[in-house]
Amino acid sequence: MPVAELRRRVGNVDEVDAEVALAGAEVIGTRLVDGTEARVKLRLEALSDGVVIGGSAEAEWTGECRRCLEPVSGVTNGEIDEVARPYPLDGELGIEDDRIDVTEAVRAAVVLGLPLAPLCREDCAGPDPEGHPVTIADDADDGPAEAEERLPDPRWAALAEVHPDR
Repeated sequence: MPVAELRRRVGNVDEVDAEVALAGAEVIGTRLVDGTEARVKLRLEALSDGVVIGGSAEAEWTGECRRCLEPVSGVTNGEIDEVARPYPLDGELGIEDDRIDVTEAVRAAVVLGLPLAPLCREDCAGPDPEGHPVTIADDADDGPAEAEERLPDPRWAALAEVHPDR
């Protein structure tokens, strides 16, 4: 974002509607749509030593329903509240050649808005029991006597020696 004109006088304000290209953002299987551009609405205000940036960003996301694993998508929204300076302090954006790169601030805002466990619909009951049985064919054939005769997994053998009630 060019800020040369904005920074000419303290208190100048500029309203900006733009699109910012984002790539490669994902949170636990929910991700931004490939090639997406976040739509941003920003308010920039000049300070004596920098620029205050506030506004919102939205971008399209895609993922899988946490219950039935069917594809699901939506729009994520995030708030942006940043300060940019020519000599940025820790966590601030930099101003270089009278321009501010807001890409990482926009990415952070929309990633924070991504759903961690989306649903395709509120009443999703999960996978179809006929199409996705919850038993394994080998287990269903075993009778109760055969299941008891199975030896424990050798990786857990050390736990057989632990007796917390003693």
